[in-house]
Amino acid sequence: MKLALVLAALVSSSKSEIPPDRWVCANNIEVWCTVDSCAAKPEDETTPMAIAARADGRFSVCAYTGCWEGEAPVTNAGGRLVWAADSVPFSTNDAATADISLMIIARDGVGFVRAGAIASPLLCRRRALQP
Repeated sequence: MKLALVLAALVSSSKSEIPPDRWVCANNIEVWCTVDSCAAKPEDETTPMAIAARADGRFSVCAYTGCWEGEAPVTNAGGRLVWAADSVPFSTNDAATADISLMIIARDGVGFVRAGAIASPLLCRRRALQP
């Protein structure tokens, strides 16, 4: 229920905000991919994710009991913002690193995250940096 409320707020947010310097995103489905296939988890087994990404390159991809937190150069490819970093440590277990790929289509507020084997579409909202 909480996830549904978060997603509703993200979808209804105004797209006429100031240019983004920070994004917050959430997923409503979870997909796991291996070398030869991808599969969506059943709704009652989906892991809610919380993603934050900033124009200065800092990002966090949170799931389970912690977050992969890192920094990467941000690429803007025709309104597609891309962060990519390898071997990003997990906050509650430094040995649980993951390669992170995050893309946000700024105009639509839609994105995608790949963290280890998790591959999920995202709904994203712009946020101005706090002073």
